[in-house]
Amino acid sequence: MLRSVFVILLLLTSFTLKAEEKLQFKQIFTEIPASSRWAFDKSFSKEAIPAWGAIASSSLVLWYYDEEIYSDFQKRGRDWGIGNEDNTSSAVSAGGQELLRLPSDTGSMMYFLGDGWMHAGIGGGFLINGQMSQDNYSFNTGMMIWHGMVVSTIFNQILKRSTGRESPNVSTSERGSWNLFPSFNDYNTKTASYDAVPSGHVMTATLSFTIISERYPQYNHYTYPIAGVWVSALMFQMVNNGVHWASDYPLGIAMGYIFGKAATQMVKNDKTTEKNENEKTSWRIRPTFNGIFAVKSF
Repeated sequence: MLRSVFVILLLLTSFTLKAEEKLQFKQIFTEIPASSRWAFDKSFSKEAIPAWGAIASSSLVLWYYDEEIYSDFQKRGRDWGIGNEDNTSSAVSAGGQELLRLPSDTGSMMYFLGDGWMHAGIGGGFLINGQMSQDNYSFNTGMMIWHGMVVSTIFNQILKRSTGRESPNVSTSERGSWNLFPSFNDYNTKTASYDAVPSGHVMTATLSFTIISERYPQYNHYTYPIAGVWVSALMFQMVNNGVHWASDYPLGIAMGYIFGKAATQMVKNDKTTEKNENEKTSWRIRPTFNGIFAVKSF
């Protein structure tokens, strides 16, 4: 399934190219202040008040039913043969620290849909395709995904380390205790006891799809359904394996969306579907995964 998804994501870069100045790798970090400022300006504007109302109300409703949702999802996980455990296994480690864990079954594959390595890989696919085909539009899309991941993770970590909510699988009270501002040592040694909200996995997945849909709106009839199934499977599994409560998700989704939108501001380009005098007009047929051939205009 994932192989097919990567084919679809790669094909998004295969038709419409825009003349854009190529971003530099250093901008992944140097643009952090500008993207943060843009996200804050949009998040705390008058226009954002309805969105905050939706985030707060949905979080409160889900919080009220968190225990019931958790129990129900775990039962469904067992009934469907997925189980309730995280069966990702260590693949790369250094100095006693695990750097990469990979899935080994259906449940862990669903969990991996939000892993940072997964979305760094998607961004890397756009970068490599753009570099090989001299397509700045594709290259910049990959840069935006990587940049968005960096910016959003900074604020996600600030919130996690401030709220200190227990994950379901280690909860000591109903719906999990909130231990505000845990020490760095406590957080780093007993992370699951403090890092439930907001969900970084859901945030990252939302961010990637937000950037892709913003950059390739002409293919949203494909990317929206893929994103819906992708994020839904991820959200189910993280409750099922006790990593998150359902109420951890609304803020994570909102952060992924706003920081995804912020990342696309790295390059100003208002017309993503129309031809202009700067676009190239030749064609190339080239192979991609599984022997599928893509026709590319540039």
